[in-house]
Amino acid sequence: MSLRINGVKSMQQTTKMCARITIIFLALSIIMAITPLAYAAPAITLNTNAQAPGGTVTVTGTGFGNTKPIGIGLGAEVNASAEAHPIANTTGTGPFTATVNRRPIKPGSFSFHCVVSSDTNVVESDYTDKGDGTLASSSEYALNPFVNYATGAFGRSTTSAWDTYTVVFTATYTGYQYNVTPAGNPSTTATGTFTATIAVPAGLANGNYNVTAIDTQGNKATAVLSVDSTIPEGISIEIVALLSTLALIVGFRFLHKKPKTQVYGSMKLAK
Repeated sequence: MSLRINGVKSMQQTTKMCARITIIFLALSIIMAITPLAYAAPAITLNTNAQAPGGTVTVTGTGFGNTKPIGIGLGAEVNASAEAHPIANTTGTGPFTATVNRRPIKPGSFSFHCVVSSDTNVVESDYTDKGDGTLASSSEYALNPFVNYATGAFGRSTTSAWDTYTVVFTATYTGYQYNVTPAGNPSTTATGTFTATIAVPAGLANGNYNVTAIDTQGNKATAVLSVDSTIPEGISIEIVALLSTLALIVGFRFLHKKPKTQVYGSMKLAK
């Protein structure tokens, strides 16, 4: 009798343990299913994977920051070093802003050196990219140093006026061969998506080029575009393939079309 009771208890404990494991497994499965949706990595797709120089390509992005400006680069990364930007108007406390020559800027690659000169003194400071659109500063007088990866703008404010001072920002960063950001600097929606149409530079050599989209928060995604001068401008590779297929079908039907034959019945001649 005791053995039977112990056996029943053991079965009950096993059943409870299995139920607990099942609940835990289901909970983990739900969390794993939800997580990719909530923290989807930035990604972009192109409406065509091939285009001719001078043609256009529509870029669609997901997983970017909400309501953030977007910059789009085409081609390989290009390192820029000691790029000097004198500040023309130094009146007041800023913000004093410059714009790099090759934009957008690769997040995490940016830094700039600031030199403020007067007749009697020279003050220098450095600013380092944190990868999220903000900069670390070596200056106790700098206010709100920033970098805008999408537009290439960067700068800082100051606690005391720079009237009559000479100010030079010198930037070091990684940009891209071509800035193909559409006019007006497109932004993402409230859900981190965007759609923008870029123009492939005229005269661009045939080959594969990276299309890189970057927002001001440091989110970045890349897709590959094949540039092919044999593609008629404005016609995507999908349309070319469709037209080629239709041509093959029409040609096949023409070659295998059976000629019509006319059958003439016998005619009786009147006497």
